[in-house]
Amino acid sequence: MRKFSFFAIFFIFFCIFSTFFAKFCVFAEENADSSLVAYNGEIKHVFTHCLLSDPSLALDPKNSMSKDYARDCITKDEFKLILHFLHKNNYVLINPHELFFVQDSQISRKQLYLPKGKKPLIFSFDDVNYDHRKMGKGMVDKLILDKNGEIATQTQKNGKINISKDNEFVPILNSFVNSHPDFSFKGAKGVLCLTGYDGILGYRTQSKNKTNRNQEIAECKKVVKKLKSDGWIFACHSYGHYHMKKISLQKFEQELKLWNDEVVPLIGKTDIYVYPYGEWEILNKNNQISEKHKLLTDDGFKLFCGVGVKSFISMFPKNFDKSKQILFMDRCPLDGFTLKNRGKELSDLFPCQAVIDWQNRK
Repeated sequence: MRKFSFFAIFFIFFCIFSTFFAKFCVFAEENADSSLVAYNGEIKHVFTHCLLSDPSLALDPKNSMSKDYARDCITKDEFKLILHFLHKNNYVLINPHELFFVQDSQISRKQLYLPKGKKPLIFSFDDVNYDHRKMGKGMVDKLILDKNGEIATQTQKNGKINISKDNEFVPILNSFVNSHPDFSFKGAKGVLCLTGYDGILGYRTQSKNKTNRNQEIAECKKVVKKLKSDGWIFACHSYGHYHMKKISLQKFEQELKLWNDEVVPLIGKTDIYVYPYGEWEILNKNNQISEKHKLLTDDGFKLFCGVGVKSFISMFPKNFDKSKQILFMDRCPLDGFTLKNRGKELSDLFPCQAVIDWQNRK
């Protein structure tokens, strides 16, 4: 009996100590730099897609993708101007993990500390697989390492291969941060939101590739390693870019398995889930945790992202036990449609009229 009581007391003490130690570590991390100040204002999260690296080709009416590109994407020059104004308006890139911590599989909000006068910004980029169906239509073909081991792009056009560091968001943002280090907090860059149905980053790593999959995987891993070392992180954007409300539970489970089998071995586990089309499902019709959502949380996802022009971040569902809560965040789209139609809502980020690539958006 005494032996049992001893172990019971020890276990209780251990649990209490672990809790306080975890909170102390968070506190110590937050206050390690006395030059930082607590930030309690609005947290912006914006996203776009792969850039239109060749706008004249991408937006040519003869291009079968031109209408989709004009609505959903921005040009390389628009992206550069957006970065200029974001920096001018004192925004600073942060890693989403600055906003929360996880202990015993339970997520909690974390106080954000930033350099005085800076405003936080999360920048994410969707569908970074470079779908083979879009090749030759105004986007780059893939991300590669150049001869110096830096991230660049490769695009084949008219039988010639072009290597560039000035026509896609990864090398452009890397270069901008190198020139403006105060635009990045703790080396943060952006969030790459991946699918897996046509591989990732321009490499055909999917299991359906029966020709050179192993070679593609080997080359892709080199790029992933460099991206991580440069401050980029990864999020799951589903495997097949499905509609959350339409996909069956059985199909959803199969897709999640494909993600874990084909993408996770390349990038590692991620706890960020970005809903395709912004369609999210957390509760079912009975106001209980849906089976699809449970599959995602059981797989370790903690931060879930939807789509909304206005900033929103909250623990959810609010009235549920904390062990069942996740952190939900909306992302504001930066695309051709919002640049032309949501100038007022985006005015605190940048002036849309000054950003729009009028030469190519005729």
